[in-house]
Parts: sequence; structure tokens; C-alpha cells
Amino acid sequence: MTSWATSNIMSSATLIMDNIRDNCSVSGLVAGTAIAYISYSLLTALYNLTLHPLAKYPGSKLYGAFYFPAYWDIYQGHDSEIYKQQHEKYGPLVRVRPNRLSFSTAQATKDIYLTRHANNYTLAKDPDLFSEPIEGTPSTLANVDAQNHKRQRRVISHAFSTAALRDQEDIVHRYTDMLISRLHEKVTGPEKGKVEISLWFNFMAFDIIGDLAFADQSHSLETGENSSWMTALYENLSASMFLRVCRAYPLAHFVVQSIMKLSPAVASIILKVKDDSTSKMMKRFESDTDRKDFTSHFLKHNNGHMTVAELTANADFFMIAGSETTATLLSGMLYLLTQNPTAFKKLREEIDANFTSMSEMSFVKESQLPYLHACTEEALRCYPPVPLDLPRVTPPHGAVDRRHPRTRKHQMSVGIHHLSTFHSARNFKNPMEFHPERWLGDKEYAGDELAVLQPFSIGPRNCLGKAAVAVASRKSQQLTGAEKGLAYAEVRSIMTRLLWNFDVELLPESKNWMVGQKSFGLWKKGPLWVKLSVRKDRR
Repeated sequence: MTSWATSNIMSSATLIMDNIRDNCSVSGLVAGTAIAYISYSLLTALYNLTLHPLAKYPGSKLYGAFYFPAYWDIYQGHDSEIYKQQHEKYGPLVRVRPNRLSFSTAQATKDIYLTRHANNYTLAKDPDLFSEPIEGTPSTLANVDAQNHKRQRRVISHAFSTAALRDQEDIVHRYTDMLISRLHEKVTGPEKGKVEISLWFNFMAFDIIGDLAFADQSHSLETGENSSWMTALYENLSASMFLRVCRAYPLAHFVVQSIMKLSPAVASIILKVKDDSTSKMMKRFESDTDRKDFTSHFLKHNNGHMTVAELTANADFFMIAGSETTATLLSGMLYLLTQNPTAFKKLREEIDANFTSMSEMSFVKESQLPYLHACTEEALRCYPPVPLDLPRVTPPHGAVDRRHPRTRKHQMSVGIHHLSTFHSARNFKNPMEFHPERWLGDKEYAGDELAVLQPFSIGPRNCLGKAAVAVASRKSQQLTGAEKGLAYAEVRSIMTRLLWNFDVELLPESKNWMVGQKSFGLWKKGPLWVKLSVRKDRR
């Protein structure tokens, strides 16, 4: 080959390489990647709407085609309201995501959370909501693995037994009495009875659970301020909802997880909670093991089944689950009572008829007040502290809700969305109204599906804070179950004392307190302002 020919070939090759480089610029790669991603997303959406096994189920086409709208709702805090709107439009069975069905029936509640299916199989937790935390030690709530969950629950359930609840009564009453004392100070002080009551409910609930879980006194009731630990725990909860959105997109999840693990500044909140909790737990281990709290039962029944990290992770979980939910229920219940004077009057009359002094009040006696129980159930229905669903994954051979046999054909995510189910006109007459009588056998509400109210869930993964369920029998119109849960005991204890001591008036700035609240797993409550005054017969 001549040198001239060789030169021409080299020149041509150079031109080709230059052209490739020009067309393979960074912007070109980005554009190509974007086009590929958009094409993939559109093709996936087309598949989800036409060939996907759940394509024929009722629901929004947008939510059935893409995951992004649902996760955007979660990020914005609007997902619970969107779920409710979809159920109102499409019925008791809705496709809310490409691979998730939402139900709102009593039968589906049993099938999803209670029923053992073929081969003694119960539906597993959906990793979409339940996943390991950054530090890698999940509590029983976050533990997707059934065997690990069972191992941990076998130990910690002793702390929520009937006997344990009796032992915890003095601790609970010490803080409820302290709250009443602080509220009396607000009445006689410069505030003249104007109180942001939801904040004080949070202080009390956090102090109680901190004492029970770690033998730690955060002194929130004494100081009237959030402790730094309490603040860090709630910030950690907010971060976990952001991570839930990221989990839908593997690359984003990997990047965020890596940043949080590698950056001390970003991970400081989570690490602070972990370090503080571990320190408190170790201090509790070294103290009096006969103290009647959660840890005494953990130590007594552990026998090496759980590590210190697992015990600490569960105690951390109790701090949120046992404080925020209780404070939310108390806030919602008081708000609803102030908006319904007839119910408020009936409840106060029941309390007055049974107690002449606070010294007579006890868990047992408070549990024997049927109208108080009915008000609590109705508050849970109207304003569930956990409004979202707790999704499960069906096995290939599983089935959900015998009225919808097509759900037998595909492994998917399923759940009962609390807010949608409890506010459904298919389940309750006048669902947006507060009527405690529906839980006392009132014939006007004989058609209500009372069994769908499971705010603490049911089955092997239900909330430990509720050891037993009290139900109202339509035949006898009397309470037939023993109510033993710590959550109910706390609510009854404070509501009995509050209404026995004070007149309560909802202030104008909180008239629409429930309207427009966002939810991030739990409700993001605004200030609940009330005017308290000591009852004339209590002065």
C-alpha cells in the first residue's frame, strides 16, 4: 500500500473518530439516556395499562400506569386524602399503584392481616413501607423477615401483657396527674387558661413512654419544652418517609443511602438517636432490674434471644409509636368532643357519676365506662392516628377478599387503607359525623360494619400497645370484651381526669383544626388551642 493511500485512510479514520467524539459529548449521552428512560417508562406504562395482571381493576389510569404520582403524594403528605378520594370514586377495591390493590372491606381485613393461607402462610410485610433502617437493626415493625419478627415479638410481648399493664399503672398515673397539675397552673397563670393542648398531650405521652422504655425522665411536662432527644426522634421519622419515596427508584435510593452512611453531617440525626438510645439502654441495664417497666420484662424473658441493638431499636420504636399516636388520638378526641356538645355532656355525666375524686380513678374503673369507650372508638374511626395502609405481599397461591377472586392470580401488594375504610359510607352511616352511639348498639347504626375498625391492625403483627379488643355487642348493647391495651389505658386515664377537672372550650383559631392536615405516616398536627377553666364544683 502506498504512503498516499495510507495517509488517506488515516485521515478518514481521524475524521470518523472526531465525528464520534463530537456526537458522544456529555450532553449527547445525557440526551440519549433521557430518551431511553422516557421510552422505557412509556412502554412500561403501556404494559401496566394493558397486559399487567392488575390492568382490569378499577382505579385511576395515571396511578395504574406510573409509580411516581403515588410517591409524589407521599412526599407532599397528601397520599391519605388521595386514597380516600379514589375509594369514593371507584369503590371498595382500587388499584392505587401498578402492583398494589387497596381494599376497604371487613373480609379483606381478615384475609390480609389475620388469615393463614395455604401451607400456614400469612402475608409478608411489603418492603415498600417496612425496611431496615440506616443503622441496620430493625425493630419488630420494620422487620420484614417473619422469623426474626416472631423471635423478637416473643420477648417483647411480655412487656404488654395484662400483668405488665397493672405494674405500669402507677407510672402512667404519675404523669397524667402531673399533666393535670400543669394545666391548673395554666388556668391560674398569665395564660388565663389558653393552652395549646396537643403539645401538652405530646409532652405527657413522651414522658410516659420514655420512663417505661428506658427508665429515662425527659422532663417535658416539667419544663414545657421538647427534649433534644424527642426532637431528634421526630426528625428521624420525617427522614424515614423521604427514604420511603427514594426506595421506589433504586439508583436514587442507593445514592441517598450512601450519602447518609458516608456523610457524618447528613447522618447526624440518625446517629444521635442511636447513640443516645444505646446509652440510655445500657444505663437501664445497669440499674435496678426489678423496676416495673418494659426493660424489666425484656431482661426477664430474653434468654439471649435478642441483642442489645435489637432491644434498643424496639425501645426507640416504642418512643414514637407509644407517644405520637397516643397524643394524636387524645387531640383528635378532645377536638371532636368540643365540636359535639351533646357527646361531651354525656361523657362528662358518665365520669361524674362514677368518680367523686381523682383518687378513685384506676385503669380497671376507667375501663368500665361504656360511653368513654364508645367515644374512644369513634375518635379512632374519625381521626385514626395512623391513616395510611400497612401493605402486605400476597404469595403466588394466596387470595384476598373472596368477593374478588381475580386477586388469586397474581403476587402483589395489598392493604387496608385506614382513613378510606373508616370514612366509607359503605361501612358506616354518616361516616363524617361523630356518633359514639354507633358503638353502643344504637339501632340507627345497626347496618354499620364495626369490624372494619382495626386502627391497631390485627393478626400476628398487630400493635403490641393494644393487647385485647373491646367490642360492642348489638344484642346485649353492652361491652363484651376486656380492654387491656396500654394505648387505651392512657387515653382513658387522661380524658377522665381532664373532663373531671376542667371545662373545655375550643378557641376560634382551631375551629377547623382537622381540615387540610397532611400525613407523613402520622398526622402533621397543627396547634390545638383551647380555653380551660376549672369547673365550678371543683374549685
